[in-house]
Amino acid sequence: MTTDAQTISYQPAIVHFADLVQGDTLSFKITLTDDAAAPIDITGTTADMEIKRADDSLVLALTVGNGIEYTDAGNGEMTITVEAADTAGLDPEYTYKYDVQWTNGTTIRTLAWGTIKTIEQVTD
Repeated sequence: MTTDAQTISYQPAIVHFADLVQGDTLSFKITLTDDAAAPIDITGTTADMEIKRADDSLVLALTVGNGIEYTDAGNGEMTITVEAADTAGLDPEYTYKYDVQWTNGTTIRTLAWGTIKTIEQVTD
């Protein structure tokens, strides 16, 4: 499942991924912009994503270089990819929660959050 690129400013986005099939790759882009819609240079900053169960137990953590790639840092673009091998281990018919945070010095911003609902893979 790949979503179209989305532009997210300092207002966090709620993004729900419904019906992610176990064993499929989940990939989406975030472009960070300021209030004037100008891209924010994210060079030298960090980002992370966590997927958790309802009880807050950690299922998967992604960081820059490990699932998060700054595809065009000068223009504020990052791509988050949850690999097929990682989604294969998710429980079917379960809804996980996630968020993506960006850290610039001492400032931490939640860029996106929502849910990921998985369904059982049929084809081996």
